[in-house]
Amino acid sequence: MKATILANGDFPTLNSLINELREAEFLVACDGAVCHLEQLEIQPDIIIGDLDSITERLKEKYSQKIIHIKEQESNDLSKAFFYCVDLGYDDFSILGATGKREDHTIANISLLSIYIHHCKSVVIKSDFGTFSVHKTPCKISSQKGQQISIFTPNPNTLLTSKGLKYPLHHLALPLWAKGTLNEARGEYFTLHSQKEGECVILYHALIH
Repeated sequence: MKATILANGDFPTLNSLINELREAEFLVACDGAVCHLEQLEIQPDIIIGDLDSITERLKEKYSQKIIHIKEQESNDLSKAFFYCVDLGYDDFSILGATGKREDHTIANISLLSIYIHHCKSVVIKSDFGTFSVHKTPCKISSQKGQQISIFTPNPNTLLTSKGLKYPLHHLALPLWAKGTLNEARGEYFTLHSQKEGECVILYHALIH
């Protein structure tokens, strides 16, 4: 089952992403993100978080859809994700998780390496591209010429690639910048690691 989560970062403007929100099988708004949905007359299935950024008017309007979780050990995105996991959802599309505060963006992207152990698929989408997380070995769909950036939560992971313009040969990527701005040579590329099951976070830039 697929859940779409809208975090309270930059709201997407691409028609394809707006339509994804409108057509979501199960739509979760993280706290104040519901304000953006309200402007487009999109109804969330639930609103979840510590409720520190939602207006009193919307609290009253959506009182039957609010899941108030007070604990501060996790952010609203994680609260929404694990609530959906408990409901049986295993395929996730996350929007609004980047932009605004940079520390929130970094935190949300890093959480992908935790989420992948609790679901089949999870991606973060924005107007500029998509972050996805995979376990090695993996075969990744792409478009010829598409910019690809590769990040490894474990800095000691040794990666080998096929199908990228700048091949990796048993290469570690301890610095985030080291794996950026690669390029797909065709419709897919592959990544292998010395140890199977290593997490790899990928960024596919949109081709305009």
